[in-house]
Amino acid sequence: MTRSIRPRGRLALVAGAAALTLALATGCSSSGSDESADQAPAAADSAMEGAGDAMDDSGGGEDAGAEAGGMGADGEAARGSAEDEEAQVISAELPEGLMIARDAQLGIAVEDVTTAAAEVRSAAVAAEGWVISEEVRPDRGPEVFDGHATLVVSVPSARLDATLEKLGPTGRVTDSNITSLDVTQDYRDTTTRIETLEASITRVRALMEDATNIKDVVLLEGELATREAELDVLKAHAKGLEGDVERSNITVNLAEADPAEPVQTVEEDEPTGFAAGVAGGWDAFLSGVTFLLTAIGALLPFAVVVAILALPVLWWRRRRQHPQAPTPEPADA
Repeated sequence: MTRSIRPRGRLALVAGAAALTLALATGCSSSGSDESADQAPAAADSAMEGAGDAMDDSGGGEDAGAEAGGMGADGEAARGSAEDEEAQVISAELPEGLMIARDAQLGIAVEDVTTAAAEVRSAAVAAEGWVISEEVRPDRGPEVFDGHATLVVSVPSARLDATLEKLGPTGRVTDSNITSLDVTQDYRDTTTRIETLEASITRVRALMEDATNIKDVVLLEGELATREAELDVLKAHAKGLEGDVERSNITVNLAEADPAEPVQTVEEDEPTGFAAGVAGGWDAFLSGVTFLLTAIGALLPFAVVVAILALPVLWWRRRRQHPQAPTPEPADA
């Protein structure tokens, strides 16, 4: 990119170069003199300062700031290498397929809730999982089946189905529910925002290295703190999504039931014969009466409205068809 230099800056550059040449020539011609040797570096330093001022006036300070920013970015990259590596790991873990978070709920009727809870814990440990929460309330006596328990275990998602099958023989399964949630798009959006924020934070840190005004430093520190806080929230959210996909929670509800009274499903045969015919006819009659009464009840409000509107009309028409006879006038005396 070509940058134009103002006349003032060009004159300053020429003056600085001339001073630098003069200082070097003086140093070479009087190398044996200590005083001239001391003056040569001083003159060179003055010439470099003049050239630096000219670059600042002509816009060359932007290039110097860019170099300084690069050095500052390298320094900050060295100090924050752990955060950058962590962000790269999060971005690299994005799979090509879908990210599905799966959880399950299981209801089991058992004979002894304490023994069943121990079996649930063993099944979780066998699947390389653990118990997140546990609440066990044993029964009040040997003949009272009122104990219940609720355990929430975490297992790897790949072993969810196998763990559910292993928990089945613990008792009689009364209900089972598995939920799945697709978090692929949410994870991709989060990782994209993380990369954008990291690039923005790097730029802000580079600007802080170049800032000399205390007001600018305070402003940049505020921006940096805000963006770093948002970055921490996004990283925590991404890790939470990864955890939901990698592991599954199983909520197991245990309830005691009397084994002497097993739940059996008995299929009833359809009745036949005269009695069955009478019963079927009676049911049909009741259904017909119910339908008729329902229809009458539905039409009754409309009938009332029609009667209210029709009665005045009928009265007026009847009076018009039968006019009243004129009243005779009394005779004169």
